[in-house]
Amino acid sequence: MVEFLKLQKLTSHKVTISAALIVVDGLALISAAAIAYNFRFRSSLFESEGQPSIAAFDYKLILSLVLLGWLLSFGLSGIYSLNHDSLLIFNLQSLIKRSMVYFFSLGFLSFVTRASFSRTVFVILLLSGLINLILVRTLLYFIFLTPLIKRKRFCTRLIIVGRTMRESQQYSDWIIKNPLLGYAVVSRMECTAISSTWLDEFERILKFTSIDEILLLPGMESDKHFSRFVHHCEDLGIKANWIPLDSGNLGYWLIPKPRVGVPFLAFSQSKISVAEKMLKRSFDVMFAVLALVLLSPVCLVISALILITSGRPVFYSQKRVGLNGKVFNFYKFRSMVKNADQLISSATNVHAKDHVIFKDEKDPRVTPIGRILRKYSLDELPQFFNVLINDMSVVGPRPALVHEVKKYDSMYERRLTAKPGVTGPWQISGRSDLDLQTSVALDLNYMVNWSFTRDLWIIIATIEAVFKGRGAY
Repeated sequence: MVEFLKLQKLTSHKVTISAALIVVDGLALISAAAIAYNFRFRSSLFESEGQPSIAAFDYKLILSLVLLGWLLSFGLSGIYSLNHDSLLIFNLQSLIKRSMVYFFSLGFLSFVTRASFSRTVFVILLLSGLINLILVRTLLYFIFLTPLIKRKRFCTRLIIVGRTMRESQQYSDWIIKNPLLGYAVVSRMECTAISSTWLDEFERILKFTSIDEILLLPGMESDKHFSRFVHHCEDLGIKANWIPLDSGNLGYWLIPKPRVGVPFLAFSQSKISVAEKMLKRSFDVMFAVLALVLLSPVCLVISALILITSGRPVFYSQKRVGLNGKVFNFYKFRSMVKNADQLISSATNVHAKDHVIFKDEKDPRVTPIGRILRKYSLDELPQFFNVLINDMSVVGPRPALVHEVKKYDSMYERRLTAKPGVTGPWQISGRSDLDLQTSVALDLNYMVNWSFTRDLWIIIATIEAVFKGRGAY
């Protein structure tokens, strides 16, 4: 009951601070808009004896819409969802980044629509807005938030796990002596090995203690189950932090990053904000429509060649597993004989017998036209229809087969937290020549380090990979 009341108070403080942030951000941006507006119209106001022109009224409306969009972009990007990083620096880095992206988007929109707005107004609005935001957030931090952190009324609940209890206690004492780090150590655990018995004890603690983050001490990474445990914590909604000693056991898809104001590293979860999801989906739709329109003559020629050489059907549909385990119909141009599924015994898997991916470089079931289509990935063009109906993305993890997913372990299942892509890191890194572990590792690395610019780079690199035709069979 006491733990519940503490959690309720902490949640109340977070809601209050989030609301306060929205208010001070709004006031800061209104002030910036007033500065930009007065700079543009100060001379015209004097000339018209205080009566602003129609253009001035237009700018008032435009600036109001810009301010609303600016605040909305903050909200969609998760800036007002407080976590420990925002606890210490109020997300200033993210604030500046989102502001620059927002104004870049406004500039691009202005260029496309040929709108004749004053560039000076928007430059001054951006600069004064950023200065005001940094000032008001800094004041709010020192005047309002710091006292709450010192009194533990606003903090992040931390569990410390080390090889010995003595080591866990030492780090706990150090964190307690530094209250401005913003942590409240609620539990300490000794872990000589990450076993099923130890995990049961860990789960028991979670039932009775609310935990936000976990700190894994040096030496924990030597455990063979370290990477899986980090992913397990993320699945539970617990942010994993680590003080490194050796990174040789992690795998390059698990990349810890430094945190501002915190003396240890953190593992990033493969999540993108609402605004980034909207950007990615908008790009997917536009790119898919453009690709289908521009490549429609190629699609017609391919359809005709398939009909002439092997008859109907032109398209091949297969069940694949997408976002959150949803099964969907995956479309391709047919590149095999009609009864290919019944003739699978005639092909030899280039991978191990127990491998979940079946590939044969000289598969006898592939038609002569199909071999050309596969080499240059032309059989995959119908997948842009999958993009339009929202089953796939242009860039993403490799679409998984149903029987393949049944053999996934907990780490591989993380690939299913993103929509599969027409292309992706696997497409530009060897395609069918890759083994399962490397393919999954590439996908997980892509998801953890996603960015829109990286998607663009993968699309460009795909064009080169397609022309080379390496690993496609």
